[in-house]
Amino acid sequence: MKVENTPYTDKELLILCKSGTELGYSQLYHRYSKSVFNTVFRLVTEVSEAEDLTQDIFVSIFSDIQKLMDIDNLGAWLKRVSINKSISHLRKKKVYFSDVENSNIIDESEEQLLEKQNWDNKIEEILKAIETLPIDTKTIVNLYLFENIPQEEIANMLGISNTTVRSKYHRAKKKILQSLEQTMSYG
Repeated sequence: MKVENTPYTDKELLILCKSGTELGYSQLYHRYSKSVFNTVFRLVTEVSEAEDLTQDIFVSIFSDIQKLMDIDNLGAWLKRVSINKSISHLRKKKVYFSDVENSNIIDESEEQLLEKQNWDNKIEEILKAIETLPIDTKTIVNLYLFENIPQEEIANMLGISNTTVRSKYHRAKKKILQSLEQTMSYG
């Protein structure tokens, strides 16, 4: 028997959902809706579209609770579903991801040094700079930086080469750094 203040596990909430208990649905939604929305919003960037997709994701998973019973890490699974639904949504909006040819890619050590440059105190400026990127590039940046998805996996998800992902990410970083430098020189 549950103590009133003890939180339910995901499995317990799924069992409640399976039995048709509203508490299970509302608690799962409350537990995961913010992270699902944030993941979707980082990729879709339109609040209303992100809200609609978030609702669609929950309607979809709640309509077949039995499928969720065997999932060990519901949060990770929902993140993956959110990313996949967002990418599908972008494709429906005719956003296509294509390969880049003959790109110059800097080596890992230079890339790592760029990433470590004073970004800690510039989160707001970075987010604004990311928003100015083309949607295909913004998608790559958000998947890599905020969803911690390896570049190789991003390439597979988007159906493009690793070289293209690295190239677009490198170019995005340069644009973001330029934007930050402009902000600093004007501020």
